[in-house]
Amino acid sequence: MRVGKRRMVAVVGGAGAMGRAVVYDLARQGLGVRLIETDAGHARAVARRYGRGRAAVVPITGAGVEELARAAEGTSVLVNCGPYGLNLAAMRAALEAGCHYVDLGGLFHTTRRQLTLDAEFRRARLLAVLGMGSAPGTTNLLAAAAARGLARIEAVRVYNGGADFTPDRPALSFGFSPATLLDELSQRPMVFTRGRFRSAPPLSGAEEFRFDLGPQRVHLSLHSEVATLPVSLAGKGVRECAFKIAYEPALVERLRWLIELGLADPRPGPRGIAPRDVLLDALRRLPPGPDVVDDRDALAVVVTGRDRRGPIAVRHELTAGPQRRPPLSAVARNTGFPPAIVARLLLDGAIRARGVHPPETCVPVRLFLRALADRGLMARRTVTRRRP
Repeated sequence: MRVGKRRMVAVVGGAGAMGRAVVYDLARQGLGVRLIETDAGHARAVARRYGRGRAAVVPITGAGVEELARAAEGTSVLVNCGPYGLNLAAMRAALEAGCHYVDLGGLFHTTRRQLTLDAEFRRARLLAVLGMGSAPGTTNLLAAAAARGLARIEAVRVYNGGADFTPDRPALSFGFSPATLLDELSQRPMVFTRGRFRSAPPLSGAEEFRFDLGPQRVHLSLHSEVATLPVSLAGKGVRECAFKIAYEPALVERLRWLIELGLADPRPGPRGIAPRDVLLDALRRLPPGPDVVDDRDALAVVVTGRDRRGPIAVRHELTAGPQRRPPLSAVARNTGFPPAIVARLLLDGAIRARGVHPPETCVPVRLFLRALADRGLMARRTVTRRRP
């Protein structure tokens, strides 16, 4: 089927666990999809299974800007589902190809570097939306929704939890990139406290948080929400912002032990090999998990502040489940559907901003949440009045 440039979206890493959810949702919306992948055979299998006859594969040999730009040429939006280390190269490729850009997040520090390309995207009359997955992404927009109507904001607290009820799943299984997970557990998380950005020890700030799924142990983690929400909401006086996540305790303990052994160190040793690269290669060789999973992915955002009636706490929560045909995990649906929704909003002219933006400053919240609800991802709002 021939699809003109106006309705064509490029997906870098479209054959991955998150990327295939993007491909599926774009194709379901009637859009043409171009999978840009290094493993062409695997990408073609994903295109057949998830692309509804609307997906084509463009193989690449690496992640250079020029090669990515050639692969994206003729499309209107580039959705980057690759590792966050690819973000800056993918953004420059989008500029060269003349298309809008969307990614899944930059783990705070990369996101801040990406924001420096704002002037270049404005000059090109293009938009880059940074961190438009589930967390960051949907969480940013839930925070924006919770902040609406508040005169002052004291704190924005973001939480991510989940559960996996899949029988006979491997002891070590990953809902998303092991590299990103390793970084979230080993790098110092950033928090915004007393009006300033500060770092904290890895896995610190532990507390029990009650999701719709039930109580889970959460801890601080390096995330992009903290890079942008305090800036976007600065006009309302926000003083505190943090992101906390719950992982299975057994998984955390296994990876913590490997981290303490030094196997997360990215610095090459005497033979020129980084321990982190060896560990990630070993993790990639683990047997894959089952095709169909029974997991849940929970997002919660709590914004505290004041409105015209006094102190208030607004909580937004969304819990996703999996789908069986074609199989997508809850994590994949929660992560992959949002960038596909935003790509469609861009193509339809519903997003007019240009430059480099986090979701909360450019994506229309009501349209986005309505699109999520149409996919069975319903956000629930709870308001609590606090005593002055």
